[in-house]
Amino acid sequence: MKEIIHERGSDIYEKSRLRFFNNAVPDRYPYQIIHPRSTEEVAAAVKHAASLNKHISVRSGGHLFPHQHLQDDEILIDLKGVNNRFEFDEQTRQINFGPGMTAKDAQDFLNPRKLFFPFGHSPTVGLGGFLLAGGQGWFFPGWGLTSDRWITQLEIVTAEGEIKICNRYENSDLFWAARGAGMGFFAIVTRFWGRTAPAKNLYMLQWVFNGSKYHSAVNWLLDSGKLLQPYHTEMTVTSQYEDAYTELEASDDIKSKEILISGLVIIYADSLEEAQEMSFPFGQCPEEYVAHIPLRETSWDEQNLFQEMLMPPDKGLRYKCDSMLTGPEVPREEVLGSDD
Repeated sequence: MKEIIHERGSDIYEKSRLRFFNNAVPDRYPYQIIHPRSTEEVAAAVKHAASLNKHISVRSGGHLFPHQHLQDDEILIDLKGVNNRFEFDEQTRQINFGPGMTAKDAQDFLNPRKLFFPFGHSPTVGLGGFLLAGGQGWFFPGWGLTSDRWITQLEIVTAEGEIKICNRYENSDLFWAARGAGMGFFAIVTRFWGRTAPAKNLYMLQWVFNGSKYHSAVNWLLDSGKLLQPYHTEMTVTSQYEDAYTELEASDDIKSKEILISGLVIIYADSLEEAQEMSFPFGQCPEEYVAHIPLRETSWDEQNLFQEMLMPPDKGLRYKCDSMLTGPEVPREEVLGSDD
């Protein structure tokens, strides 16, 4: 155990404490940071924390904005090196992987094998936190949450340091409790199993509007989105300053105060012809627009680049994220806001 326990004051401790996808790391200092390399070492770390009467926090990818994993005087168990690989079973067509693997790791493993699993939209998100928080992965409007529909089995370490396999038939209560529990789960997940689907091709189209057309543009996007078939499609509506999509090496200073509204549609289809049928009704736009990208093929690498251009992970920036889930019953007026 000694070689995987890092005390405050050591270089490894401080480097690990700061491991986060942006620079907004609070001044919180765990009692120790432990880097287990296997499920058995996670179990040993849990028993070690219990012997010291210390609470445990857990980190896989390091993407949760509130930094729940970083708490003063607790034991932080970092899962980055636990079962850090993907495996594929040819008979069951299922994959298994450790919690520290990222969406980009999933892409790199699955794409050459022409397989798909609904990983997260940001390439650097750890799959452990993504799945335990529910898993709003690619195309989830039709396919549902990844943790609910795609995860078939978990390997966990309990608070007593016991290793258990959980699925719908074995330890089913723990299997039910884990998916969607996030940081509130009362055990540590050390391996996931999930089903896969045959891969398709990615296509995209985009409409961009001036901020002065906000109400009419957003109304059109939302009305059109209701007609878009839910399976293998998704739409994202964003607003940003005109120069927010900077080059990765450029300054992040906002020079223009012009606001743009963007509607991006991603489609997963077997051919361009099929994608064109699935893109209805976004082929034509009745509103005045400033830019349009007609339907064309894209790639996971290009979508990853768009993510990094909007929120660069390595420029020393600090991000704040507020999230609100809305349902179809929410009045359109509340979504659009006032005209003032």
